[in-house]
Amino acid sequence: MKIGVDFDKIFVSPPPLIPPSVIEMFYKKKNGSLSYRIPGAVEKKIRALSHSPFLRKPIRENLDYVQKISRKNPELYLVSSRFSFLKKETDIWFKKYGIGKYFKKTYFNYDDKQPHIFKDEMLKILHIDTFIDDDLDLLLYLSAHNPKIKFYFLTNKKVLPNRLPQNIKQIYNLQEFYSNYLK
Repeated sequence: MKIGVDFDKIFVSPPPLIPPSVIEMFYKKKNGSLSYRIPGAVEKKIRALSHSPFLRKPIRENLDYVQKISRKNPELYLVSSRFSFLKKETDIWFKKYGIGKYFKKTYFNYDDKQPHIFKDEMLKILHIDTFIDDDLDLLLYLSAHNPKIKFYFLTNKKVLPNRLPQNIKQIYNLQEFYSNYLK
C-alpha cells in the first residue's frame, strides 16, 4: 500500500489567532474554478514569519499516529503543496520535530506549481493508493481525476456525506484513519 499525506493542518497547526476563513481568502482564488494565489514579495515575508516553528506547533496526536502507521510498513510519502518561499521554515520544522524519518520520501511544491496540479502529478508519479489531506476543494479535484485512489478528508467539521464522492471519506484525525481504514 502506498499512502500519501499532506503536511499543513495534518502535522502542523494553523497559524494562531488567524481565522481559517481569512487564510483561505488569501490562499485560494474564488473565480469559479480551483486556483491558488502565489503571494507577492511582502506577503511572502509575512507568511514566512507566520510559518515559523515557534508559531506553528506540531499536532502531536497526528505525529504519534504517523509513527504507528509507519510501523505497519506501508510506503508512506509526505506530499505538500508548500511553496518554495517557505523552504527555510519547513527545513527548520522538520529538523526540530524529526518527522522525516516516518516517510519513504517527502515532496514539497518548491517549483511553485498550482497545489492541485502538483499533488495530482505526484499521486500519479508515486502510484499512490491512499491520500490524506485537509483541503476539500483540492480533494474534490483530485478524486475526479483519480477515481481509483481512496481519499481521506481530515477535518473537525461535519461534512454531509452526500457532498462527498464515493472515493472520499471524512476523518477527524490520523487515529481514526489508523483504527478504521488501515489494513
